[in-house]
Amino acid sequence: MSLNGWHRGERLIHEKLGHNDNYSIMSLYHHIGSELPEEHAVFYTTQLPFLPVVTLDVTGRPWGSILAGTDGKPGFVRNSRSKYNTLSIDAKLWPGEPLLKNAETFKEDGSMLVAGIGVEYSTRRRNKFAGKVTKLEKDDDEVHFELCVDEALGNCPKYITIRDLIPYSNTSPTITSQNLDFGPNDRLPDKAISLILESDTVFLGTTYAAPADEASHFPSHLGMNQRGGRKGFVRVLPSDGRTIVLPDFSGNRFMTSLGNIEATPFASLTFISFPDGSILYLTGIATNIIGSAAQRVMPLHTQNALTTIQVTGFSLVSNALPVRQRPGSTSISSPYSPPVRFLAEEPGGTSMMDSAIVRLTKIEMHSSTIATFSWAPSETLSILPGQAAILDFTPLLGARGYQHMAPLEPTSVNDDRIRTWTVSSVNADETFSLTMREKPGGAVTGALFNIARRLQEVRPELLEDSRPMGLSVGLVGVTGSFILPPPPKTAFLWLTGGIGVTPFLAMLRGLNPAFEYDIQIILSVREPVVFIPLLSEAVRARGSKKGKITIDVFSERDVPEVPEEGVILRRHKGRISTEALKVSTGEKVGTLEKGVSLPEREVYICGSPSFEEAALNCLIDLGLDRTSVRREGFTY
Repeated sequence: MSLNGWHRGERLIHEKLGHNDNYSIMSLYHHIGSELPEEHAVFYTTQLPFLPVVTLDVTGRPWGSILAGTDGKPGFVRNSRSKYNTLSIDAKLWPGEPLLKNAETFKEDGSMLVAGIGVEYSTRRRNKFAGKVTKLEKDDDEVHFELCVDEALGNCPKYITIRDLIPYSNTSPTITSQNLDFGPNDRLPDKAISLILESDTVFLGTTYAAPADEASHFPSHLGMNQRGGRKGFVRVLPSDGRTIVLPDFSGNRFMTSLGNIEATPFASLTFISFPDGSILYLTGIATNIIGSAAQRVMPLHTQNALTTIQVTGFSLVSNALPVRQRPGSTSISSPYSPPVRFLAEEPGGTSMMDSAIVRLTKIEMHSSTIATFSWAPSETLSILPGQAAILDFTPLLGARGYQHMAPLEPTSVNDDRIRTWTVSSVNADETFSLTMREKPGGAVTGALFNIARRLQEVRPELLEDSRPMGLSVGLVGVTGSFILPPPPKTAFLWLTGGIGVTPFLAMLRGLNPAFEYDIQIILSVREPVVFIPLLSEAVRARGSKKGKITIDVFSERDVPEVPEEGVILRRHKGRISTEALKVSTGEKVGTLEKGVSLPEREVYICGSPSFEEAALNCLIDLGLDRTSVRREGFTY
């Protein structure tokens, strides 16, 4: 089936995104083939242990399916070059698999539509197809069918997580929960939501139902796509527990999935838990949201386009997929994946500002790669200690043009010039300070530190008062729930690595002077000569002088003194470990040595993802529940 151009839904989404005058985009449909290329056929038949497809139920709702053989190995898909456009599939289905019911819609007239996408997770290679089912035979939980491909397209490797997958034959599929027809007040169960929020991959199925007057020119068809990102990039509205929010990242700009949704507002989402083989099948009413409306749902989303799917049915099946991630192996996220953005109504959501700016007022260089930049906002801000400021550096750097691929700088593809840093202090003159480390190759930190270094050389007086430069950038908002609870909770344990100390600098300054605190800070640092003075300054300026502060520093280098009354400084060599924490937190094995016991403290961790995970594992070894620990990784 040669395409005759974009159908009405695709034309509409291109118009909404401002693509209409770009011939290179509006002619992309020429790249969608009408025949199955031989290399695609080889790919489907020899490289894939499972194949995601989408079909329709009797009401026209799309449902994703995960097809696999009984042994979890490639080979369940076959192709004969004498019937080069036909794929033959022998798959074993399990309870809760939508194709068990959808197979009943098959008719030999070729009216049963299908689409699929194959992903080779070891190489990030993927291809997709669409067509019709021409033959289908079902025997209990086994299905044999043939499909004729009339659309084929190879896709780029962006947003695919590399995984080491192995066959797993010891499955025992069980429907954990299921509701195929939601009522108005139904919600997804917690297990389903947890699987969504833990996922870095989802398979998006869409449908285009052609009106009678367009069917000959733009026939009905289905679409199956893979969407990926960092773990948690797909969100769920807490208010209703059933609306899924799927952000759209910078891609090839075909917009076939969003175009289908514009014309036929239904979609399926299929999530796989690769460690345990659980599969979540969802179907629902889909809506594309563009521009400022998208920002109101998911502030800071880079591309200003997202899709919501209000779930109308789901099935959650445990231990189903006969393929698993190899135990002990580590997934490798795509370097193109942007940071996770929270919804406005989530606890980690963002308070957005309208047309606010901040002006650079001061720069303090602590080392060649660590500095504090202070800013004066154009309007009064309310920043809680531990929260972060979101700045738009487009006025400084300019807007970035479209790039499909950027192998040497993959993060630039979704770079909107917006950056987020934890506020290290809110100052008496109503400015706020951001203490940051220069990121190698970073567009924004590179520019800021280049300015700072140049001023050191030629205009050092402008470091102390930077206002004459007139450097202003946009203030997008204030975000973060990594904040102190109100008194009477006054006993804390803060574990931090390197630049992760910044929220605790603000928290020290924000202590309530009416209360007595018992705070233990455990700091792992390579540059104590930089971070200990920063910590000392915050200790001197702390809001409450009552109580005590204990600082345990883990470093291989000499650690300066903290010359403050009521502060105990203890030095440790090496890294934080479970055994070291038993000493530094005052815990013997299973007994309290002195002071406030570990379970009685409010525990916070801030640092790199690897530091946070290592510190968290140590605390778990000491008996703390993972859910009782507050974390704020620098994944902005």
